[in-house]
Formats: sequence, C-alpha cells, structure tokens
Amino acid sequence: MRVLVTGAEGMLGRRLCESAAARGHVVLAYDRPELELDRPDEAAALLREARPEAVVHAAAMTDVDGSEGREADAMRRNGEASGALAAAAAELGAAFLMVSSDYVFDGRGGAPYGEDDPPSPLGAYGRSKRRGEEGTLAAGGAVARLSWSFGPDGKNFVATIAARLRAGDDLRVVDDQRGRPTYTRDAAPVLLDLAAARAKGVWHVCNEGEATWFELARAVARGLGLSAARVAPCATADYPRPAPRPPDSRLATGRLAAWRGPLPHWTDALRRYLEEEGWLAT
Repeated sequence: MRVLVTGAEGMLGRRLCESAAARGHVVLAYDRPELELDRPDEAAALLREARPEAVVHAAAMTDVDGSEGREADAMRRNGEASGALAAAAAELGAAFLMVSSDYVFDGRGGAPYGEDDPPSPLGAYGRSKRRGEEGTLAAGGAVARLSWSFGPDGKNFVATIAARLRAGDDLRVVDDQRGRPTYTRDAAPVLLDLAAARAKGVWHVCNEGEATWFELARAVARGLGLSAARVAPCATADYPRPAPRPPDSRLATGRLAAWRGPLPHWTDALRRYLEEEGWLAT
C-alpha cells in the first residue's frame, strides 16, 4: 500500500514512517518545506500528485500558547489544510486519517470523554483542531485523537522533565490537570491499522491509565532512579500561560479496545521510553 505521512519529521511522524516501512508499505514522507500547511490548496495538490492509497495526516501547528496570538494561522494550518487534504484524498479514493487532540474538549465534564461527546475547546489551538476534524469528517475521513504524547525525536513533557531532573533541578509541576499519557511507538501502529481498515468517524488512541502532570513527572523521577520528592505539586494558577488548559481531558478508549484491544498502560510505556533513551535506572 502507498501510505502518505504528513509531518514525517515529527515525533509521531517518524514512528509512522518506521512502522509503515516495517510492514512493507511504500512510504511517501512529507514535511516542510515541501508540504506547507500555510498553503492548503498547494498541499492538497501535492497529495493529488502523490496518489497515495492511504494518508495519515500528522502535520500540524502544535504551539498551544503561540496559537492564542495567531489564531488565523492555526485555523489555516490545522483547520483549513486538514479539510483540503481530506477532500483531495476523497477524490483519489484514498483512506484519510487526521491526528487530533484532547484539547478539543474543555475538560470540565468530570469523566473521560467518549468519541461522540460534543467538543468544546477552550483555546485557539483546540478550536483549530476541531475545525480540522470537521473538515475531515465532512470529506469522509477519520479522526484519531491523541493526548499527552511522548517519545523519541521531539520535544515532549517527559523528555523535558527528565532533562531538568538529570541536570539537578528540583521541580514544581501542576497537579490539577488530568489526562492520559500516550507513547508514540504504541500509537503509530494503531493509526496505520485504522488507515488500512479505512476506518470512519472518531477514535481515541491513548495508552491505558491516567495521571496528572505531577504524577507523570514523579514517575519519570522514579524511572531515573531519583527521589520522587524532587518533584513537588502546584496549581495551574501558579503558572499562568497564554492558552487555557483543560483540567480533565481524559479520553475514553472503549471504541479502540473493542476493535483491537487496549494499548499498554502508560507506566509500561514510560519505562520502555526511558530505557530506549538510556535513562532508565538499573
């Protein structure tokens, strides 16, 4: 199968390309500057020229705080471009899967969000991703929401915490935001499965279990063989940011579990990631 991956140089995109190649697919890897989401029509034309059989659209403007002051850019890159790519894939008869985010929810529901729960994003980033979801679904594509992603080859919370702790810093981490950490090595094969199956609708792809950022940071400290006491809890209000964060963005994964079984627990995924990076205490 000819699989086109956007955002191929990113943390998730690299894993998608690796997994697709390992399965014997022809991988069409696209990223900037060849693929520019700022120019949705040109991006769609590039997709038509490539003539893939399946597309996993992982490219996005991911700067949550930066999106607050640049909402038009975020809407164009995450919203309009996703819809244009999905429509182009539909013209070719290709499967299309857009990677989205837990930030399409406001986090005030008090329970994990199901795939069919109505989105209500708090900030510009979440609104732009929701616009992309709407365009994708209207074109007959599928949406896969991930949350709290970590893995090699990219900036992520776990890598940042590990670097700070290994440098000798003591940390304060928010303990009033809850979600589901997701390891890109576990998520990527599932995304390819969904694309190959020509899945429709919305899917939540996360590792099992839940945590606050504080609990995740303490787990990193323990994995490094350091005292968890070096990570202290604090409130979101102690560290105001330009973009609002959902306090409880847990995603329910029942649809995925019924289809192919659940992903491993995030604590197991964290151990494997720390081991891969050479950080795991022995």
